[in-house]
Amino acid sequence: MDRTDTASATSPKLDLDEMMERIRAEVAERKRQAGEAGPTNGLDVSNTVPDGTARALTARELLALPVAEFVRASYVALLGREPQPDEFTILRDRLLVGHVGRMRVLREFRASREGRARGLHVEGLTREFVWDRIYWSPPAKFGRLVGRVAIDTWRLPRNIRQFIARVETLERRAADAGLAIKAIHSNRAADRQTAAAHTSQVQSELGQLRGRTDAINRALSDRARAIEGSAARTKAEIDAQVAEIHTTLIDHWRNIVDYKLRAEALLVTASPESATAANEPAMARAEKAHLLDPLYLSFEDRYRGTRADIKQRQSVFVPLVDACVRATGGAPVVDLGCGRGEWLEVLAESGVAAQGYDMNRIAVEECRKRGLDARLGEAIEALAVLPDKSCSVVTGFHIIEHLPFDVLVALIDHALRVLRPGGAIVLETPNPANLIVAAERFYIDPTHRNPLPSELTAYLLKSRGFGEIEVLPLHPVEWESRQDYIDPMLAYLQDKLFGPQDYGVVGRKGA
Repeated sequence: MDRTDTASATSPKLDLDEMMERIRAEVAERKRQAGEAGPTNGLDVSNTVPDGTARALTARELLALPVAEFVRASYVALLGREPQPDEFTILRDRLLVGHVGRMRVLREFRASREGRARGLHVEGLTREFVWDRIYWSPPAKFGRLVGRVAIDTWRLPRNIRQFIARVETLERRAADAGLAIKAIHSNRAADRQTAAAHTSQVQSELGQLRGRTDAINRALSDRARAIEGSAARTKAEIDAQVAEIHTTLIDHWRNIVDYKLRAEALLVTASPESATAANEPAMARAEKAHLLDPLYLSFEDRYRGTRADIKQRQSVFVPLVDACVRATGGAPVVDLGCGRGEWLEVLAESGVAAQGYDMNRIAVEECRKRGLDARLGEAIEALAVLPDKSCSVVTGFHIIEHLPFDVLVALIDHALRVLRPGGAIVLETPNPANLIVAAERFYIDPTHRNPLPSELTAYLLKSRGFGEIEVLPLHPVEWESRQDYIDPMLAYLQDKLFGPQDYGVVGRKGA
């Protein structure tokens, strides 16, 4: 271990003799000079005397320099040169990191071959070496050890008394803390008992309040259910009465319209210009054909669905119609069996020009009152008078199931004739693939002739000249219990009972 390092860890504490006094004085002087010494600039290791001349540093001044300046000054004072960068770094790290003493460094420089060759003198350095050797000599070390032991022995009784006093103080504090802890535990126990009592009381009150609240909620729920049930029944009764009144008013209005049309026909028949024996039977037959017009419209109101529902269902064909109208240069659409005019209204809202034909003169009158282009006439007669290639789309919603087979074929042929290339025919009819429709729902309308399977309708369109035939399943039964069956037989049966109730067939006319 370096002697200078050991000096930093111990300090003299006992006045032994004159030598030790001098050593302590020397150490104090070094500390004082080290505190007063300031940093030097660059490699200037000289000092200035009052007359302005430079002088070399003494050993004490050299030892008091900061580390970096000490390294440079040592090389200059003992070796007569500046240190190389690597020499400077190594020595600085030894002093700062390795904690090597400065006296050891100076001895190494003095004893080195280069130092002996230079033989440079530093004032006071030999004296410092002597004092350092004396300070670290075995007698001095032993004397310092004996002094420390003597001082510690002299201080031992006082330290024991202080220790005993501190232990007693700690014991008193521990006793006080124990009493305080007991008081705290006692208070906490009392607080817990009080809190438990309050909690029990609050829980009891909450239980009573909860019971009363539950009873009130049950009473309110029963009352609300009773009111809702009564309101629902009242609303249902009012709705039924309103619907009945509305239907009655519509029926009365239609009967009035029918009577008006009949009266106009009778006046025409009774006029001298038309009162001939030849036209009387024809007029009578024409009037007879319209006797059931009010009844059939009332039937459609009951079973066909509301106007909003029909418009929503038919809107699926609007993109197809738009495409055909653009492909045919804006040619109009012809709707056969327009009925109450839902499809005509959908086309008008989409900006498509359309005209409808129907045999029910009251339905035609209602369409006209809505501003729609509706005309009285049969489907075949309406198509027969239209010019060739004059239409973009021919539509027929729930009409072909009313026609005899030969009339249906003639309708398809006329539609092909009046359509422009790029146009299309759109037919919608009940789907007999749905067993409930085929066995029951189809026959609710007494004017239906027979169901038409989609395969047959598609074949008729293709055989009469239409191409790109497309069958669209429409309007499946809205059934909340519908499931995705793994068993194919159950899935097939579910589709047959609750599948699409209608289908649409689209046929396009080529170039």
